[in-house]
Amino acid sequence: MMRARSLMQKAVLVAVLAALFLLALPAMAQEDQGSTTTSSVVSENLTPAVPIETPVTPPATPDWTYRYLIPTGLVLAGLVVVVTSIRYFTNVVRKRYRIVEE
Repeated sequence: MMRARSLMQKAVLVAVLAALFLLALPAMAQEDQGSTTTSSVVSENLTPAVPIETPVTPPATPDWTYRYLIPTGLVLAGLVVVVTSIRYFTNVVRKRYRIVEE
């Protein structure tokens, strides 16, 4: 029994060390980029050889789920809140007052 427990503890220790090593591996693999910067001088008088016109993209239409399901879900949620409030109020009021017949 003690041997199995000791073996289990060693296996867990090896698994934890392997996981830590695998998590630290990408950090060790990164190179030090340093502060190497390149500067380029751009003249402001340059014109492109071939002008490229950007195509006009039509405005994006929302998906049908966004257009129909979300408003429907909001309306149903509001309806559930209202109906639940009304039912709770009527049940509480109905149980609060009792008619005593003589």
